[in-house]
Amino acid sequence: MNIQVSYERPHTQWSVFNVFHLYYQHIVETNKDINFNYVNSSKLFNGNPSSYYSPHLMTIKNLDNNKYIIISYWDKAEELKGKGHGWDDEHRVQLVTSSGVYSDLIYTPFTYLCYSTQYDELSKNAKSNSEKEDKSLSFRGFLYGDRLRLSKLNKINVTDQKIFPEENYFKELTNTKVCLSLNGVAEICNRDMEILSAKSVLLRPKLTQKFHNELVDGYHYVGFDYDSDPDRQSEIILDKFNEIINNDEFLNFISKNGYEWFLNNGTINSNVRILTEIINLEILK
Repeated sequence: MNIQVSYERPHTQWSVFNVFHLYYQHIVETNKDINFNYVNSSKLFNGNPSSYYSPHLMTIKNLDNNKYIIISYWDKAEELKGKGHGWDDEHRVQLVTSSGVYSDLIYTPFTYLCYSTQYDELSKNAKSNSEKEDKSLSFRGFLYGDRLRLSKLNKINVTDQKIFPEENYFKELTNTKVCLSLNGVAEICNRDMEILSAKSVLLRPKLTQKFHNELVDGYHYVGFDYDSDPDRQSEIILDKFNEIINNDEFLNFISKNGYEWFLNNGTINSNVRILTEIINLEILK
């Protein structure tokens, strides 16, 4: 086979680039009978994150028959089909993603990442939950949609104020017993993984999307019911938080399991390993 692989090579600390690059190195090293051709997608990116050369995507294409695989961290997986975004649905044989899947889209469940490569190293020094002192509840991230509506109520500290450098943001996470994450464009986001990496309890809306290895409510994280009304949603969040915040045994249980899940599913190397488990290049023949 003559395989063209397009992705953006690592040039920042964005974890996605590193996963793509390490996975490309793996398939080249383990498939000596395949002729690989690398395309630097950054030189062809047209500004549309749903397009073929998006930095959020790796595309693996058999040039002999046009069959292709997409590996996606993009928050709107539904857009990765249809001619409106330049995709040839007829020849797509696999979509690998766990981000932005809300419909009956056919896909292979994957996993997700912290934003920066730094978290894999920072996580090694995360405090155990019993060592954490901060019992406050807050969300920190981009504000839009439900996040913005919750921030305006001032019942929960929901802010878009950044903390730099990332070591200081991680320090906030690992000093806090329970950390809140809220759905954004997609259900899962970098903050979910960063909370797990800090050995803190992830409190978030119950997940409906699937992963290669499931993230289980009541075992890896604490879920609460979603409500589109911001007043009611604030009450639901605070009720769940108050229910668990002083239950040290339960918090230790969740944080330990969540951190183990992160090590097996949320690091750069684990993302690469999972790709090797769920992709078989033979399907491109």
